Amino acid sequence: MDKQTNTPEDWRILAERDISVADYLANNMIPVPTEIIAFHCQQAAEKYLKGALVILEEEPPYIHDLDKLCKLALKHRPSFVSISSLCTIITHFSIQPRYDMGISLSEVDMRLVLAHTKTIRDFLQKETPELFQS
Repeated sequence: MDKQTNTPEDWRILAERDISVADYLANNMIPVPTEIIAFHCQQAAEKYLKGALVILEEEPPYIHDLDKLCKLALKHRPSFVSISSLCTIITHFSIQPRYDMGISLSEVDMRLVLAHTKTIRDFLQKETPELFQS
């Protein structure tokens, strides 16, 4: 996507694709590809946060660090502190782990990452409902 044309809806649609893929893989694939699911969770959280930043009139930077994205949102709304610890956890499943062959993520931990991502999504539905309006 072009930096100048990213709308909240663009970000939400992409985030929903990532979370849908993560859900599908978690519930339908054996063996469960835990690292790939966690990667899609991180991508979904990142895109949801970037959509929220657009709503908050903050240009989303080209980064994968959810901590930094959350801190940008905190400048506008202190309530984002409630998801900051989840952002810290999920950030670890960004680009690098996807290609690190030494990673081993348990299914229990992967399901926790998936739940954390949904918690971030649910928080954003309440905090920035415009993000979820089509």
